[in-house]
Amino acid sequence: NYFIQSNLRETLESEMIKSEFCSSRLQNFEEGNMWLDFSQLAKENNACSLGSGTPDLPLCDALKEELQTAAGIPMTSWYPDPKGHKRLSEEISKTYSPRIGRSIDIESEIQVTIGAYQGIFWTFQAFVDDGDEVIVFDPAFNGYITNTPTTNSKIVSVELLVQNDGWSFDRDAFANSFTTRTKMLVLNSPHNPTGKVFSREELEYIAELCKLHDVIVLSDEVYEEITFKGHPHISIASLPGMWERTITVCSAGKMFAVTGWRLGWAYGAASLIKQLFKICTIDTFGCPTVLQEAMAGMLSLERQKATPDSSFLVYFRDLLTANLAKLTEAFQAVNMPVLRAEGGFFLIVDHTRRSFTFQSSSEYIACTDAEDVKVSKWIIKEFKLVILPLSLFYHPDSREKPTAYLRVCFAKSSATIDKAVGIIRKFY
Repeated sequence: NYFIQSNLRETLESEMIKSEFCSSRLQNFEEGNMWLDFSQLAKENNACSLGSGTPDLPLCDALKEELQTAAGIPMTSWYPDPKGHKRLSEEISKTYSPRIGRSIDIESEIQVTIGAYQGIFWTFQAFVDDGDEVIVFDPAFNGYITNTPTTNSKIVSVELLVQNDGWSFDRDAFANSFTTRTKMLVLNSPHNPTGKVFSREELEYIAELCKLHDVIVLSDEVYEEITFKGHPHISIASLPGMWERTITVCSAGKMFAVTGWRLGWAYGAASLIKQLFKICTIDTFGCPTVLQEAMAGMLSLERQKATPDSSFLVYFRDLLTANLAKLTEAFQAVNMPVLRAEGGFFLIVDHTRRSFTFQSSSEYIACTDAEDVKVSKWIIKEFKLVILPLSLFYHPDSREKPTAYLRVCFAKSSATIDKAVGIIRKFY
């Protein structure tokens, strides 16, 4: 009896602690979600993954050499400058100043972050208050939505629409999304998950509304180096009147296929970046110095190179262009049309033109998940291939989530893509 009572008391005390010590901001924050379900399903089936946006390429020789060199410099074992390692900040300025059309100051207009996601998180924490509204194009990277519990803010979704095998948005709906509570617009171009690259004309329209309503912009440009013919990447910060109201977030991990390095940066007007620095000093207080030194060397090398044999960025873009062509051909051959990918890591596929034999099974019919979720799960189980349902990327409050589409990541090695193509051919 003593042990039973003791265990019961410990259980009750544990539940009391959980409820009493959790902040109110996290009461509605969900740990488990559909993403975890798909990860577990992929592991159980040992599936080939075109799900997550994690390139599976080996570390390129040039970056490996830069890392080895950086590790031999004594000061790279010291605490970092919380704003960013000076040499990396210098290389960031040299890389982006010509693109923006102004000289970016290394002391006041750059903040190095632990991955681009930390830059996104810090921007929400630094600028968004209780009750503020943040406009986001839907579907979207789910990392924007997860910031709302910690800021008590509200996401206002503007739906991207399929048009002429690509993506557009209703301009009246976008204009009407601005209210007196609007604090920030999140812009992601090239866009995850759709692969849309916003045109100059679209960006100019967006910029004018942001200036009219005095709204700041969080410009997530992690896929900036991967764009395809006829769809150049343009930073909204380069447009007239936008430098002063734009925080641009970038990713070394996405740029050089080293997502495990967790290294990124943000740049913008000094009045904006100093707010991120405040968050930095009470958070991680900097990023690993040795990785910053290595990345500085890599950026320096890239500014001097222009061919696939010497430039990783050119090689990576060419690889992804070839991967995209292979997957497009494979899906179209099994009657699964693809939407136009203009940039980034992802391709959108329409699954409704064909039927799978598993769709007539009693287990499939009894499943109450959305149609794209069911198709994705059964493709994992039946074909050992991970591709994700597009509906996962829509805001939970979206009125009608399209269920006709699947998201496919093509930022993988040639070997992985070739294996996936072989699996797709078995769909018939």
